[in-house]
Parts: sequence; C-alpha cells; structure tokens
Amino acid sequence: MEKTSLMADKYRVAIASTDGESVNTHYGKSEIFYIYIVDDDEGYDLLEKRKVTPVCQEGFHNKAEMDKHVQQFTDCKYVIASRIGNGAIQSLTAAGITAMELPGSIDDAILKVWKYNRIQGLFN
Repeated sequence: MEKTSLMADKYRVAIASTDGESVNTHYGKSEIFYIYIVDDDEGYDLLEKRKVTPVCQEGFHNKAEMDKHVQQFTDCKYVIASRIGNGAIQSLTAAGITAMELPGSIDDAILKVWKYNRIQGLFN
C-alpha cells in the first residue's frame, strides 16, 4: 500500500489591530490589518501591515461599499477582529473568507485559527 503525506496548508490571516500585539479593533472601524502567513506545520510570520479606509459609518453600512471593502482581503482565508457585524460577516462569507471575533492577543487568535483550520481539514 502506498503511503501518502499531507501537504502543509499555507494561508493568510488578516487581523484588525492598532498595536500589532492584540486583536482590539472592530472590523468596520479598523484602519490597519496585520496580514500573516500561516503554515500549519511551520508556524506564522507577519507579511505586511495593510492600511484600509474604515467602512463603518456610525453604525450604518452601504452593502456596495462593504463588498468593495471585502475585496481588499480576497487573498486571505480568515479575517479576525474584536467585533464583526452581521453585514460584514455576510460579505466576507460570500467572498469565501471566514470571519472570526477573537479579541485578545494575536498569538492566541492565530493559535485558535490554526486549530480551527486543522479541524476543518479533517472533513475535506
């Protein structure tokens, strides 16, 4: 019987943060997202700090603007923030991006995403 090896899964994670240490910003209000590359076997590294224009306007959202905002993250598999509204979740999901609310340290958030991704891989 031939033995098959699992290929390491690499993906990008966008994290809303003001300081690069904690997930501490609402998705729609964030001006900076830290983009990490995660390798399920090797760990993770910061790729870039991505500046964006916040899409949240005092609690109101324009669907077209929200969808346009989401396009800035199509290279990411996950978007993490301290809070994410339902409209943003719907737009991200429609673009094939998993949205997660994981306030706390970036290290903890990436560990949770890594565990989630590994579990999802069991069902594919």
